[in-house]
Amino acid sequence: MNINLTPEQERIVNDELKSGHFRSAEEVIAKALAVLQEKERLSPATDSNGHQYDAVREMLDFVQENRTPLQGISIKELIREGHRL
Repeated sequence: MNINLTPEQERIVNDELKSGHFRSAEEVIAKALAVLQEKERLSPATDSNGHQYDAVREMLDFVQENRTPLQGISIKELIREGHRL
């Protein structure tokens, strides 16, 4: 497979090679693809209509980071409280 890079993309690859993080352009591209694949794997869930659940993920992350118990708190109250921060 042959790949054509823009000048900016080529500069990024060359910068990574000069930094010593990679031994070849192929390694740079392989790492970039691995990162893209991981990002896609961790992306928010989407329902059949294409709606993402970013708000729910953010709320759950907030609850976990701040050790906030959810007992007796509605989603609406949690959203309202999140906006106050």
